[in-house]
Amino acid sequence: MKKKAQAAMEYLMTYGWAILIIVVVIAALYAMGVFKQKSTVPYTGFTGDVTYSAHNATHLVLIAGRDLTYNGNTYSAGDRIFVDLQGICTWSTNSCSVTINYDVDGVLKPASGTLYKTW
Repeated sequence: MKKKAQAAMEYLMTYGWAILIIVVVIAALYAMGVFKQKSTVPYTGFTGDVTYSAHNATHLVLIAGRDLTYNGNTYSAGDRIFVDLQGICTWSTNSCSVTINYDVDGVLKPASGTLYKTW
């Protein structure tokens, strides 16, 4: 009877250590962010007078939908508006909320959206 109990304990200890090691490795990988899924959608928002075109870590490109003024520059419909994201987006998370204010016929309007890290 003692031999069976010893064999059972050795069996449980061997597999117990193996399972514990697997759990520790999975926890370490999770903590490093290996299982975080990167967004495939680059943005939400930015509709109306300005629409989204592209972005990277430092710049956002919008398309003017009508004549407007942003940062003292006048843009016609279809022109590209380059927005500097430095100081706005730190990218410490996988997203960044951006709001810009532009002028249309003397009326200040906001355009806002959320950019997602896709790199």
